[in-house]
Amino acid sequence: MVALFASARITNPDQRLALFCNVTPPVVDGIDLAAVLTKYAVELHLVPLTARLPEGRAASWGNVLYFFDILTALEDEPDDLRFALVDSDVLITASLAPLWALLDRADFAGYIVETGDDEPVNGMTRRTMAAAAKGLGNREFAPLPHYGGELFATTIGGWKANRQPFDTMLAQASSGQGPASGVLTEEHIFSIAFALLNRKIANADGVLKRIWTSPRHNTARPGDECLPIWHLPAEKRYGLKDFFLWLARQGFPLDLPPADMRHRAMTLCGVPHKPIAKWIHDGVRQVLAKIIKYQ
Repeated sequence: MVALFASARITNPDQRLALFCNVTPPVVDGIDLAAVLTKYAVELHLVPLTARLPEGRAASWGNVLYFFDILTALEDEPDDLRFALVDSDVLITASLAPLWALLDRADFAGYIVETGDDEPVNGMTRRTMAAAAKGLGNREFAPLPHYGGELFATTIGGWKANRQPFDTMLAQASSGQGPASGVLTEEHIFSIAFALLNRKIANADGVLKRIWTSPRHNTARPGDECLPIWHLPAEKRYGLKDFFLWLARQGFPLDLPPADMRHRAMTLCGVPHKPIAKWIHDGVRQVLAKIIKYQ
């Protein structure tokens, strides 16, 4: 979380940043995370988590529908306010102007993940999401584009004017009845809603990439380092932690040159290439974690 907001502030000094959370960030290893976020001029919005599926519907990730609570809390903002919800395992490494430019030509922006028609996506496939869309929209759909949960961008007015299919899916998923009864995650809802809405949807693949950097699945490629938004799901315990510690050793600075910060992020997170030292360091940590787990 600190890595996300620190990187965003260093590369976009005038950008409005906000954390929506249902608790005040804690003190971790003697570091007051709330104070650090205040230093980076991050607004803290304490919003209860109410949008959850009934117990037993999902084995994990019970907070992935929190975006409903966030967007409801934002509805008092001006209708022309542009916003983007992003996952916390993200680094911002350049200007976000290309992200906002997507909303110059579209009503919404999301990130399309390359997924096979029948490849499971947390309990649904592109084909079963199309079946849900058919039931909701009373028309046929080809297997839907899979929009990931790491990005959702629009305006406040755009959200308020188009939230009905989102609300319908939440109600059906919660009750276990209706065409959207199989919905479990935000990416299911984004993918189905974008298919139902008669609106322009921009693909943010030129702005963001889900970059896997694990030994068994590495999708980092030359050029990824030039994207302003890196989603790094395999680096939660490794590169992002190391980035946080690197910031901490410097007292969480505000005046880091963005190019220096990006170069450090490339080294610590293995984008686009993982240094030998990182392979070894991460491997040792993985082994130690397993030893501790199975003692």
